[in-house]
Amino acid sequence: MNHVRPIASPTTVRATAIAGLVLLSVLLDAPGVLAQERRPAIVSATATLTVLKGSVRHVPAGSTQAHPATDGMNLTAGDRVLTGLRAEALITFLDGSTLEVMPESDVAVKQAEPSKQGSAIVVRINVGMVWARVVRLVDPKSSFSLESNTATATVHDGLIGAHQFEDGSFVCWTKAGRLTVTDRHDRMLTLLPGEKTVLKGDQPPAPQPFAVHQSVLRVTATANVTPLILMDDEVRVAGFVAPGVEVNQVFGSFTGVGEGAVRIVEVPAGAPGPFMLVLEGLADGPFSLTLNGAFKGQMIYQQQLSGKIMKGQRLLAQISQVLDPATLGDPKTAKIQSGKITELQHLTGPLPGKILLSADELASVGGSR
Repeated sequence: MNHVRPIASPTTVRATAIAGLVLLSVLLDAPGVLAQERRPAIVSATATLTVLKGSVRHVPAGSTQAHPATDGMNLTAGDRVLTGLRAEALITFLDGSTLEVMPESDVAVKQAEPSKQGSAIVVRINVGMVWARVVRLVDPKSSFSLESNTATATVHDGLIGAHQFEDGSFVCWTKAGRLTVTDRHDRMLTLLPGEKTVLKGDQPPAPQPFAVHQSVLRVTATANVTPLILMDDEVRVAGFVAPGVEVNQVFGSFTGVGEGAVRIVEVPAGAPGPFMLVLEGLADGPFSLTLNGAFKGQMIYQQQLSGKIMKGQRLLAQISQVLDPATLGDPKTAKIQSGKITELQHLTGPLPGKILLSADELASVGGSR
């Protein structure tokens, strides 16, 4: 069993929340003490923009003039979001689906009709790259589409992304969920998780393997805890904040539930870190987790942690890696040589990152405590 010590929060979280979208900011006075949420505030019934980092601009519907975007501002159908060099933004829709806008991108919210039963969301990518977490809804006709001049990629739920290049070529992929791709000649292709397709010129769509980084971190935790990873940029998070409530702001990552109800978080890891891992107890009792570092699908290191946790208690650990010096120049191809995770310590502050949840998701978070 690990020795657990108190530690301050790695980051702070702003506190704004909604009737339709809620920014989760939960404070713990001490381990095992129930969290108290700050008062919600009404925001957009369509979408909310979160500035993750860098320079982000906003073009209102019907305008061509770009203005500096405000963190937490409302978005409506027709609005555009432009990110600068090394800038990233997150669009959260009413149903809880999120779209991460990567650096040097220009996207438009073409259609946004979210509801508890059926949603129809269409995002147009004028140029650049996006990453989306699409929530599962009751209505099988619900859809989330990424659209370009050359193709449209549509999913019911899952983890998907796309890149519109300036030369007109379009690449889309899926990490979870079946993605249906239709090109401008009405040719259709269904991609399975782990696949991508490249559309350039008149070539027909065809499946190819998809991977973001050759090095990845993977955390597998028992069902009585929710794992959440804060990336080395201390901005983006991926993981769980309640049973069935996922947060995925990390391009190319995976969040899901495996056999035996274990929770899995996998993130690209072509960097030394540190990465922060937060565990929250869903019930009193023992827990365990396994950390794997892999390169090109081959495991490089593995470490296991176990202990006891109380419901509502949060524990924090830091993950650091050693990379092959010859591969340090490019995170996509960097090779991990080793890694380690520190002892778990008490987290006595808020969850890291900026986390927006739908009203239904927030209810799940409250019900899990």
